[in-house]
Amino acid sequence: MNLLQKIPRWEKTIPVYAIIVVMIYTWSLLHFFWRLPSWLNFSTLGDVAILFFYMVVVNFIESVSILLAMILLCAALPSKWFLESFTTKASLLALLGLGSLMAFNQNLRDDLIFFTGMIVIVLALTFLLDRVEFVRKILEELANRMTVFLYIWMPISAIALLIVLVRNIFSP
Repeated sequence: MNLLQKIPRWEKTIPVYAIIVVMIYTWSLLHFFWRLPSWLNFSTLGDVAILFFYMVVVNFIESVSILLAMILLCAALPSKWFLESFTTKASLLALLGLGSLMAFNQNLRDDLIFFTGMIVIVLALTFLLDRVEFVRKILEELANRMTVFLYIWMPISAIALLIVLVRNIFSP
């Protein structure tokens, strides 16, 4: 089996990307609105809009990077481990992995043993919960329904990327 056959099809990748986008963009949006009142005290509305566009571009780069990491993991592992049920395993990995990183960030822990244990638990749950048919159906349905958010965030990301590029190319 060559490397191209170990890359998941587009139909399996889009729902996983939707879960990643929803988690990352929502997390950043919550922090953005948390800080917004204080920014309005010393910044103009245009400055706040530029901050928003930069945040969206960083979110886009992060979400694509995470998806590419999962595709590379899929290509590196045997097909039975990850490729055959890419949507559910990658969705579980995204939900559990990003969720635990968000909790880790929220609690401001710097314990290496805790972080290592968290990684082991996330990987174990990813491969164990994928075997439960009920969880598998829920994840596939959730991932498919979250693709609607791509219709919102991808145009916003494209506009933000264009604005950031133009701003950085043409600014003195």
